[in-house]
Amino acid sequence: MEKVTGIIREVSAAEIAPRFGQLADEDIEAKTHALDLVTIADTEAERVLTARLTDLLPGSIALGEESAHADPKLQDRAFAASDPVWIIDPVDGTKNFAHNRQPFRCMVGLYVAGETVAAWIVDPIEGTATVAEKGAGTRYQDNPVSVRSHITKASDAKGFLISYARDRLVSHYGHMDFFDTVAHYSCCGAEYEELARGDFDFCAYRTLKPWDHAPGTLLVREAGGYARYITADRNNEYNANTEAPGLLCASSEDLWSEMNEILLPLFS
Repeated sequence: MEKVTGIIREVSAAEIAPRFGQLADEDIEAKTHALDLVTIADTEAERVLTARLTDLLPGSIALGEESAHADPKLQDRAFAASDPVWIIDPVDGTKNFAHNRQPFRCMVGLYVAGETVAAWIVDPIEGTATVAEKGAGTRYQDNPVSVRSHITKASDAKGFLISYARDRLVSHYGHMDFFDTVAHYSCCGAEYEELARGDFDFCAYRTLKPWDHAPGTLLVREAGGYARYITADRNNEYNANTEAPGLLCASSEDLWSEMNEILLPLFS
């Protein structure tokens, strides 16, 4: 765990942090649409992380966000193989990064035998790290952290909702007055960190690419929270190799159940 944390910090310090606020126009490109950006920091950090992590664990393979964009069949091949898979999001929150805003994070998950078994989320500027290992809990800067498990009602909860959910809440119910506080960072990694550390209580997402959610969901689970798909089946646990209409993470099972009922009509 410590070796991987060190690698991510080193690569972030070399490939991401020096480029923050220093990108030229030619260093930024659009992928699928104008708001789906990639920068030279994304591609270079992923290239180096791929090499160093697969070297650290012989026989492993890498599934990086930018490599998967270049090769649409890479994800299927990676999950079909029996090898350990490093799931890499070199710059989570690229839109923030490209526009000289924070937060953004570097995220890595290790997927073995059908499940995420380790996760790292690192702030490339500060070097702070939130990490989790299956069965061993979640730690922030080497100190154990946990979710706010005493929050059991949506009216007491602070959380993160994407614009898709916020718009449809208003359209479907006529208001969004279910929660104490709703925020949106445009950075899954930072949102997952704050949920796992007990600063917020829930987060919900629609686009479920493995690099966006495999690391963060393990952080939340190992901190005592829940990560399940927004479906009528309340035991439908998140897995990086599965698709669903939406994903909901919450700090307690009661909160997850109430929020699932609220969000289910919007994501079905």
